[in-house]
Amino acid sequence: MSDVIEPPAARRPEEALELVSQALSDGDLEAALAQYEKGALLAYWPCWPRGDDPPGTPRQGWPRGGEPQSPPGTPRGTGDSSVREALTSVMALRLPLYVRIATVLETAELALVICERRIAGTGPDDEQVTLIGHGCAVLRPQPDGAWRIAADAWRVATELPLDPPEIPPGTEGDPVPREGRGGQPHH
Repeated sequence: MSDVIEPPAARRPEEALELVSQALSDGDLEAALAQYEKGALLAYWPCWPRGDDPPGTPRQGWPRGGEPQSPPGTPRGTGDSSVREALTSVMALRLPLYVRIATVLETAELALVICERRIAGTGPDDEQVTLIGHGCAVLRPQPDGAWRIAADAWRVATELPLDPPEIPPGTEGDPVPREGRGGQPHH
């Protein structure tokens, strides 16, 4: 009977992202998945090939022929199977995944980690792969003291629209005088 070695548990929020990066670079899918909560949301590079895509599907983040391009950071799905599928696709490149932590905002119940992720090199099909993204992750502490990823965006849009929406003028009854509401309230 052999002893199973459990994946390491992140004791700091940023450590969970570092452990995912290390596990995927080492080809250890289960160790990477262990850093995500059940039902986590993962938005990875846009137009990344899915596991059922034919060989030769673009892996550079450009749109596929005939398909509309989703905005960067658009979720490809939620839940354990979707996270597994995404991480399997990344691991299949057999290239190291680098993560650079920029900022950690932490409270007792929640943390936001801002980072940059990068994969670059020649993939297993001799195709050049370059994927870079500034992203963020939301993590929560677990009862065992480990931090796990609840939502993870590997690349978020950093560009503002060329013509931002106009802010309407203030009206009688606005909560702050001389400031317009700017849109519907979020609930």
